[in-house]
Amino acid sequence: MTNTREFRPRALSVVVAPARQRHHELIDAACAWQVARERQPCPDHFALICAAVDDAAAPGAPPTPNRWTRTEAYHVLRCDIPNWCSRHGCLWPAELPQIMWQWFDFLHATGHLHPDSDPVAELRKPLACAGGLDQDGAPRPAGAAESLPCECLLPYRETTELLSELVRQCERSGDDPLDALRLLVGRPTRTPPDPWFGDELDRGQDLDRWRWEPGGDEGDRPG
Repeated sequence: MTNTREFRPRALSVVVAPARQRHHELIDAACAWQVARERQPCPDHFALICAAVDDAAAPGAPPTPNRWTRTEAYHVLRCDIPNWCSRHGCLWPAELPQIMWQWFDFLHATGHLHPDSDPVAELRKPLACAGGLDQDGAPRPAGAAESLPCECLLPYRETTELLSELVRQCERSGDDPLDALRLLVGRPTRTPPDPWFGDELDRGQDLDRWRWEPGGDEGDRPG
């Protein structure tokens, strides 16, 4: 005979109490900000975000529930909070994406968002893509598809820096920066290749076109 035990989740207010105490100033400010906008805040929900961020931090690193990147927002939503709740025997709220959206809104609107964070618009993207929210932070209607391509696992700052560098290089060369990206993923280019490009070059040789030192000129290109 199989011995089964009924799962009785622990109260969220109990398991997040230490995090709520550690971050009480920030959580209290978030709740006050919510009340001022005629919203009903739940400090335990905000404490859950802080607890998961604390738990995922590197050993010895200071807790930073106000410093966020786009990829971190995705990871906290899909991995860190569910894992934290599983280890502590509690349930995470079904409206977690909306709660995180409110947290980001509070941090941004009150100046608490760390300056090293990604822009708040970027932090919202995983909540829309992976969390099922629309562009206003409300749940999408059943069956409605997300209209934007997924960027959840794409680092915002480094991607922007690399693309900006590519654009600058292509401005000097007169090339289309998107053609460089199309070649990298195996898509055909949209602009005809220059005569020096050659009719017989394969894709591997095509990619050499984009491998020149930053600051180089046309003479630095492979011929």
